[in-house]
Amino acid sequence: MKSPAEMSRAHILVECALMVAISVALSLIPGISMPFGGTVSWFATLPIIIVSLRHNAKWGVLTALVYSLTQLFFGMSSVVAVPAETVGAMILCALLDYVVAFTAIGLTGAVARKIGAGTAALMAGIAITGLVRLLCSFLSGILIWGAYAPEDTSVWVYSLSYNASWCVPDVIVVLVGAALLSRVRQLDLMPRRATETGDNAARHG
Repeated sequence: MKSPAEMSRAHILVECALMVAISVALSLIPGISMPFGGTVSWFATLPIIIVSLRHNAKWGVLTALVYSLTQLFFGMSSVVAVPAETVGAMILCALLDYVVAFTAIGLTGAVARKIGAGTAALMAGIAITGLVRLLCSFLSGILIWGAYAPEDTSVWVYSLSYNASWCVPDVIVVLVGAALLSRVRQLDLMPRRATETGDNAARHG
């Protein structure tokens, strides 16, 4: 695999499209699914994270956005089944549970490079964007899905506990996968400090 510095815009576009296709395929493999949405998948977001690590934030976010739209397509039945049954609630569900949550993953590389370099920065970047995804689901649970909270249970507590029960394990799975793939030197996954990537960002920006 070519290093990012050796790739043309067309090559990067092909790589991004391939990674989206791999992510979609991985997302279709049965994982651990929660009754009201949320799945611990088999590394489904890892290809998107690879793009964000190999290229600049623009490529990472655009690739993650395309992936988020595929997940919205597959999850449309959940969007139209929101308790409020209003267009506003459906739009909010689509944004929080799919578009914003998955697009944030495309910032993993940028976050990691801001933190530093090496394995620690890689793990921190994945954890932080995973936390953003959890926050999106947490807000969705409060604003949209609160009707499912058991009686005598705070909707805040219910949303946090429910969404953490699948989101945290999913992030852990991705952390393990990223740690293993980071050993493959040809993939060029280890983040460099932000100042070291300026020339490559300018070349492909």
